[in-house]
Amino acid sequence: MSKFYNEIAEKYDFIFPLSPAHQTFFADELQGHTVLDVGAATGNLTAYLSSQGYEVTAIDLSERLIANAAEKGVNVQQRNMLTIDELSTFDNIVCIGNTLPHLDSKASIQLFLQKAYGQLTQGGKLVLQLVNFEKYFAQQQDDYLGNLPLIANDKVKFERFYYFNKEGKIRFKTILDDTIENEELLQPIFADELTQWLTKIGFQAINLYGNFKKDPFDKEKSMALIVTAEK
Repeated sequence: MSKFYNEIAEKYDFIFPLSPAHQTFFADELQGHTVLDVGAATGNLTAYLSSQGYEVTAIDLSERLIANAAEKGVNVQQRNMLTIDELSTFDNIVCIGNTLPHLDSKASIQLFLQKAYGQLTQGGKLVLQLVNFEKYFAQQQDDYLGNLPLIANDKVKFERFYYFNKEGKIRFKTILDDTIENEELLQPIFADELTQWLTKIGFQAINLYGNFKKDPFDKEKSMALIVTAEK
């Protein structure tokens, strides 16, 4: 994973900017005073939440993304997300940017969710954002699952494609500026199983949205799956 993000680091903020919808969503959803930002990348969300008065701890694996965050004055620790139980407790844990599917198995994902539950204060909130993989599996042709929307502007061109492999993983192929090609393996997660895992662990008040504008989640149409849950 770090190789992929290291290679797109210089263009990351042009590919994945923090939008007004993000800001409104987190202003409405977060509570308390402390936040753990898991997969913080170049620190845009961390910086925004800090500006709103939250005490934010940020972690990521990519050295170059962390370096870019540092250039903006944002401190991001280099840490595996499965080690969050070594940290203190938080009023909020946020894991966006389709970070969760980068874990290597459903067992690892459930382990992270269990650790997140343990690291939340009572009444604390977990926020997850990932791709709605069911939409892509529904349109599968041979091993091809489809492409995510092209990101193109005067700063960057970023193409993204999904393929299914025999081990049940998704081959995530990207092309940056027509020259830099990368491929990552993702663990697909569906809304129903994620909800079941969260419920079994003990999370309550579980809400599903199709985007950060809080449109209702539709497994056939939504591009994203946003989940909020409380301890």
